[in-house]
Amino acid sequence: MRPIFEYSDYRQYLRDYYAWAKENKRGFSHRSFLAKASMAGPTYLKRVMAGIHDLTENSIPKFAKALEIGEAEADFFRALVYFNQARSLEEKDRHFHRLMELKTPHSHALLERAQYDYYKDWYNVALREMLSILPYKGIPTEHAKRLSPPVLPKKVKKAMDLLNSLGLVKQEPDGSWKASSTFVHTDPSVESLLIPRFHQIMGRLGVEAVERFQKSERYFSGTTVSISNSTYRAIIELIRALRKEILTLIAGETAPERVYHLNMQLFPLTSGPRKRGRRKK
Repeated sequence: MRPIFEYSDYRQYLRDYYAWAKENKRGFSHRSFLAKASMAGPTYLKRVMAGIHDLTENSIPKFAKALEIGEAEADFFRALVYFNQARSLEEKDRHFHRLMELKTPHSHALLERAQYDYYKDWYNVALREMLSILPYKGIPTEHAKRLSPPVLPKKVKKAMDLLNSLGLVKQEPDGSWKASSTFVHTDPSVESLLIPRFHQIMGRLGVEAVERFQKSERYFSGTTVSISNSTYRAIIELIRALRKEILTLIAGETAPERVYHLNMQLFPLTSGPRKRGRRKK
């Protein structure tokens, strides 16, 4: 099976290990795995793989022992568990950096690190879109000025190197650089950090845009309403349909003039209804 360093989800690693061990280890079972881990309960491994139970500080080294992995692999397994089970973006961010440190010798890590860097700074995404308006010819000054807010030319140069490493730009016969049709494909486990972090960054830019641009240059509209879960889901479907229509409209654009970011937001301002259950005795 694949080395653990190629995984970004420890539960998937456990599932793959279980399937591999069933075929290659005589007498292997949930019970035998847990016996090697010095743990009781024949269904615990199954429930962890299914996401019903999380691993704990106490059970992580026991699982590493049962997996029969080396010290470096065990360190990575521990970091992977922490990353997958992190409750906040700050925690995920910290453990992601630890994973990248442990993954350094492995080429797969370089791609994940580049993907992280792509979503970490807003101007990477904006710059790629700007290339359809102003192709890059190796001089970053003009692009740095036209970004809003402006960034240093050295950041534009670094961003172009990043876009090139991800295959998101291509060089034309005349030497200029334009956006390619490639998209960034990330593992779902890593995406759980990258995309929310990106939304945070763009959300902050949206707040700043209220003062940075005149009303004629930006559009903000909001409505506070009381709705049910079923109405919430219906609104989400309407937003998705509208987004598809907008993307279809953009696909026909032949003379873009400016880069925009469209935020569609619908979020609660109160907690949900309390769930009824048995009273604790």
